Amino acid sequence: MMPGLSGYAEEQLGTFLQNLEASPLGWQAVHLHFSRLRPQHQRQSTLRIALNAMQDLIANFHGKIFVLFNNDVMVLVRGIPVADVKRAVEQARGLFQNDPAAGRPNTFSTWYDLSLNFNALRRVSRDLLIEKSRLRDADEKPEEDTFVRIEPLDPGRLDQAQAAISSLDISSYMRRQPICAMTSDDDPHQVFEEIYVRIADLQKPLMPNVNLAGNRWLFQHLTQSLDLRVLATLTYRPGGYLNGPVSLNMNIDTVLSESFLAFDNSLRAGTQKKIVIEIQPVDLFADYKSFEIGREFLRSRGYRMCIDGLTPDTLPLCDRRRIGADLVKVHWADTLSDPEDETAREEFAAAVGAADPKRVILSRCDTPQAVNIGNGLGIGLFQGRYVDEMLRPGTYGRNCHRHGLCMERQVDLEARAAAGLAL
Repeated sequence: MMPGLSGYAEEQLGTFLQNLEASPLGWQAVHLHFSRLRPQHQRQSTLRIALNAMQDLIANFHGKIFVLFNNDVMVLVRGIPVADVKRAVEQARGLFQNDPAAGRPNTFSTWYDLSLNFNALRRVSRDLLIEKSRLRDADEKPEEDTFVRIEPLDPGRLDQAQAAISSLDISSYMRRQPICAMTSDDDPHQVFEEIYVRIADLQKPLMPNVNLAGNRWLFQHLTQSLDLRVLATLTYRPGGYLNGPVSLNMNIDTVLSESFLAFDNSLRAGTQKKIVIEIQPVDLFADYKSFEIGREFLRSRGYRMCIDGLTPDTLPLCDRRRIGADLVKVHWADTLSDPEDETAREEFAAAVGAADPKRVILSRCDTPQAVNIGNGLGIGLFQGRYVDEMLRPGTYGRNCHRHGLCMERQVDLEARAAAGLAL
């Protein structure tokens, strides 16, 4: 749902208000502060349901909805009874009843009567635009003001990082990204979603001056500590994460640990069948015997296994059928779209065919071209920022990746059908 920093909703909101300035009488606005919800409650599927409630509200009236860069939603309406608007807002708020922000109506939403509070809303609009511009500039601008020496990760620093992780509330850093079935003739349909922790997010709170991923083997130990924290969160708070099919990144040593066994024992019967465990190739090649033991354990409990982190160059080296993995995940590479590199495409196509295209996930798909090329090879599962955008209300849905029409735009009356698919 989140348009991100490249969207135009804030600019469009400003233009809309500018056009209303001469005659704001009868207009009211409600600002839904979804960004104040806890990260685990900002699931795209739930936010889409909340947004649908607001779309239904304005279907037969004069109104406009703006989906903002931070997941907030601004609804402007005219001629709708206040009671109807409040009912829709309460319906949306009820979806997040376990979140403190939703427990307080004044925190969850802010109301404006534009005939009385027009300037206040215009200030909010300007502040949103300024904040988005600031974040976008910070995201694009290289840090060149000060020179910071980046130290390598060594055993001593590893001990410090592991100690810091052990006391960290890892739930604040757990991200989600959908993995979708997607073809040239249909909109994306979420099959499961990956729950993961980005090391880049942990760099600053842990050790901002240490290259945590610089030493592959020490980094492996660090990720095992992260695994244990993620498992602890999932064990004691499963409701926030395991209500639908998911995938989890795990080391094979973690799978064979007492912590994973405790996690497995805590699950309701049948939940394992909804969980994919993603294993990195380093686990496969470093200790194949342990990999086999872990694979058989996962299989016996009902989990599925995916080999993650492959590239078009390494996929031919990973025989999915022989190693007994259910899925393989391959990162998109620009070489696959290079018209001068026909050999690379042919080798990749052969490797996809050997793995079974329906068992291949093409990840890091940031453009329609990646999906189109993947479809051409028979691949049916995709992950990446472009797929995220296709699921977000306000895009053109099916025709977007076929004709390059995907554009950042607010949800309006003409685009209600493109509000996303239910899981």
